[in-house]
Amino acid sequence: MFLEKKLFCAATLALAAALLSSSAAGQDQRSTPAPSGFPKGPSAHVDRFTASPAVIQPGQSSWLTWAAVNSDDTSIDQCVGIVPTRGMKMVTPKATTTYTFKVGGRGGNDKQSVTVTVAGTTPISPEDGNRGCPAETIPEMDGHPDLSGVYIGGFGIGIQSQPVPKPGAEKYRIVEDPNDLGQGALCVPPGVPAATMQPYPLQIIQKPHLVVILYEAYNLFRIIPLDLQHSADLDPTWMGNSVGHWDRDTLVVDVTGFNDKTEIADFHHTTAYHVVERYTRTSYDTVTYTATIDDPNVFAEPFTMGGPLHLHPEWQIQEYVCEENNQDDRLLEKKK
Repeated sequence: MFLEKKLFCAATLALAAALLSSSAAGQDQRSTPAPSGFPKGPSAHVDRFTASPAVIQPGQSSWLTWAAVNSDDTSIDQCVGIVPTRGMKMVTPKATTTYTFKVGGRGGNDKQSVTVTVAGTTPISPEDGNRGCPAETIPEMDGHPDLSGVYIGGFGIGIQSQPVPKPGAEKYRIVEDPNDLGQGALCVPPGVPAATMQPYPLQIIQKPHLVVILYEAYNLFRIIPLDLQHSADLDPTWMGNSVGHWDRDTLVVDVTGFNDKTEIADFHHTTAYHVVERYTRTSYDTVTYTATIDDPNVFAEPFTMGGPLHLHPEWQIQEYVCEENNQDDRLLEKKK
């Protein structure tokens, strides 16, 4: 797809995917693979995994300490669960237990094990140690699922029903230019739902009457009131004006008031562009996301994009800078 190519060509996006940071500002293994040719980045690697002390008496504790690089998913078995890429945790096993630290990344996976020996006990098998771990349940707030958390959708978000231009609207179709690096290289906001399609995390903050979405990419944010309507005289903006409401267990966000400077599914659009998003937390670690897109000046009927947003409680969104000296060397050469 042309959109995917432009994401690939934008230098900041390619760099982030190639150099996965400790915040895991990359793409989750559980998601749809990136477009062909997109850099995978180096393999995930366990730098350190230790237990201290490694031998304890019954009732005593040991500290697990770990560090990993280039990893998207990091977890420790024996009911420890998802962990940050670097950290430490006290464990008090009842019998000799082997813990395995598993890390996963686009370029490959790695794992390492340590054993905490409890004097005078029979070792617990890995299978027995992983039985009975408490299941994570969907949290609630004010009678609705709590969507709060850090997620990533990225290339897992795609077209579910193809856009059909209305008669006479072919002029809005984007003609691919191999010299065009796309809007990503210009550091301008990508719009909705394109902001969710970036290979960077986003954070949802939910309150009883308000939802805030923070995007690592471009340092964007959206404030979504749940008890207001759109103003009648909206100024056109890159990310539009958002208002939301609950439809049972689904957060529905109506977005309008866009400018005509962003693109969607290989088309330009007009200021009549309109998006309705639906966020449904289908499990503890997954939000199903759909966006119904319409522009009566461009499309014969609405079409949808969507996919899973995967929760990463071990991540934090990081600073993103896309504005300093971001220039096309070919244009600079022409100016000389």
